Amino acid sequence: MIMGLMTLSPRLRQGLESLALALLMAGITTAAVKVFGWKIWPRPLAASHVASQPHALTLANDLRLVAASAEPALSATPSAAGAPALIVHRNLSASEMFAAAKLAKARGDAAEALRVSKQIEEFFPNSPEGVASHVTLGLLYLELDQPELALQEFATFRRIGSPEMKAEAYFGQAQALRKLARYDDEGMVLEELIHSYARSIYVAAARARLAELASDAGKR
Repeated sequence: MIMGLMTLSPRLRQGLESLALALLMAGITTAAVKVFGWKIWPRPLAASHVASQPHALTLANDLRLVAASAEPALSATPSAAGAPALIVHRNLSASEMFAAAKLAKARGDAAEALRVSKQIEEFFPNSPEGVASHVTLGLLYLELDQPELALQEFATFRRIGSPEMKAEAYFGQAQALRKLARYDDEGMVLEELIHSYARSIYVAAARARLAELASDAGKR
């Protein structure tokens, strides 16, 4: 048989050899399936066919995870310059704002009481609360060691304020003058307080302070 193959033309002989090799490989594969349980995977689908099929939404095939940035923290002070934001109480009435300022002062928040009192003067300047806020501001400025501003507020109230509260404005004005070392002016205001409001609760303190001023004057 081999001699017969040798007599064939080279092209025909090459074809027969290829056929024989294909049959041999097919036999080996069949035997492997039966002996070892190998599985023959189907041919992959063409790219065009795969692209035409809809994909189910899943993260299983995602190769990249995009890092999510953290949400910005809420700022208690949204001011760009870092200064505390001015709280506006324009939606409140004058009496409500006055009560808010009084409450802030009672809890020791002088800065908040100052802001609200200034807003009362701005929004309701002619109201009873707006006029009374001059005394509140004067006392707050004294607490914040700003006697010149305090003096202005007390002087304003002495001109336009109610008589019932003027004794407090007189005494506050005298305290501001004392901080400014204007002792002669302080004595004059205290004497006016005693003369005009003899029954005021501030009279005793005014007399005591006048005695101190007289003693200091005698030592000079």
